[in-house]
Amino acid sequence: MRRHFFQMSGGAVASKILGALREISLAHFFGTGIVTDAYRAGLTATLSPAHLLTTQVVQTCFVPLYARDREADPRRAWALFQTLLVACLALGVVLGALLFFFAGPLVARLLPGFDPARQAMTAALLRIMACGVPFYLYTALLGALGAAQKDFLVPSLRPGLQNLGMIAMIVAGGLLQRPLLIAYGFTGTYALLALGATGLLWHRNRIPRRWALAPEILPHIGRALWPPLRPLLLVAALVEGNLLLERGLASLIGGGTVAAIDYARFVTESAHALLIIPLGLISLSHFATHDEATVRREATRLVTPVLFLFLPLSAFLAINGRELLALLFLRGAFDQHSLEMSTRALIGLGAGLWAFGASHLLRRIHNARLRNRRVLVAETTAVVLNVGLNLALYRSLGILALGIGSSVGALGAFLIYSRSLGLDWRAEIRRLRLLLLGLVSYVPLALLGRGAFAGLAAADERRGLAMLALQGLFAALYWGLWARVLRRRR
Repeated sequence: MRRHFFQMSGGAVASKILGALREISLAHFFGTGIVTDAYRAGLTATLSPAHLLTTQVVQTCFVPLYARDREADPRRAWALFQTLLVACLALGVVLGALLFFFAGPLVARLLPGFDPARQAMTAALLRIMACGVPFYLYTALLGALGAAQKDFLVPSLRPGLQNLGMIAMIVAGGLLQRPLLIAYGFTGTYALLALGATGLLWHRNRIPRRWALAPEILPHIGRALWPPLRPLLLVAALVEGNLLLERGLASLIGGGTVAAIDYARFVTESAHALLIIPLGLISLSHFATHDEATVRREATRLVTPVLFLFLPLSAFLAINGRELLALLFLRGAFDQHSLEMSTRALIGLGAGLWAFGASHLLRRIHNARLRNRRVLVAETTAVVLNVGLNLALYRSLGILALGIGSSVGALGAFLIYSRSLGLDWRAEIRRLRLLLLGLVSYVPLALLGRGAFAGLAAADERRGLAMLALQGLFAALYWGLWARVLRRRR
């Protein structure tokens, strides 16, 4: 598991470096203006229905089922892959066609707060990206096929190559002043990725070389796939519906809000992608075959370091998010107004980063054990909390409410997942209490440091880098000393 984790993490590091360049390019050329709002909204409208298949069917159900069948009956595993291959290609074509032909009415319904110019730009970008949906689904299936055989090369390379293609088209669109070009960064990249992933997995002998799908085996595939899939489809509908509702509320808050929350989310998801997503994907096959006692023990061992790492990081981002965003994006079309909106979003999202990471990892362990009804309960709780807070607070708190709602929802899911797995915190309770004590003292000290050097950051925005460096040095020294205390309490 360690070797696979480092392979996935290496791909995540490269992807996030390229992702940072993508976001910096987008901020430089388009800021939080009409193009960025339209691009973010169009990409969400493209990916939300596709994620019903890629996350819940292709990855969450297929990987553990294929891993089990491959050991017991390889032919049945091949038939499972070929069934999903036919389904994904057919559904991808249908979904892409629907998005292409109904882009205008869909955008008008999902984004009522967008002005006519933003709606027209979103629809134009959506039509281009809709053509990439079949390639996106096919590439996701090939990545899951490799992961089910503990070959993580395609899922390791895929995000970085996607970002590379997007960077090229964002720069081209900005320099040529043809913003529609940025949509080809999605469609063109996935068309090339589909070809490359096919050749790579064929060469590595991961793709079944003969046709195994026969009428007599279809009932078994249906019986194996449908029970764990049924609750996951409801989960996917809730999660993607929640994201679309967030986009709708963001459009009502004001222009630039859709873009600003995604700039903030890039920061929080970078930490998430480097550690949690690799562990989560590996967990789908790793935890599929263990007994319950082993699962409980190893799940506790995985989640504990996540809490020890992400709780301090959540506090750091909530306190120093403005300087970090300024360092990344404050140039070109990304102005002070863009910075202020993104900062407010990051405060809300950063506060719950630890809960989001831990709940995602525990969710993947539940998926591996095919406990998807419990996943449905936890994710429904998360969505209800998120939506309730968003609707109650978005008029008064604006973009901050969207971040707070996401954090509170993740906390609710984490508590349910922990209880469901029966994680044994008794061995770690002393160190967890010390960690919380450390947070209680770190936050006021860090805020005091901000107050002492407030003039430094206010005098020149670039000097915010000095504030960030000082806060980073203080956090490293403080948590380094605290880590020594925690190790002695093991």
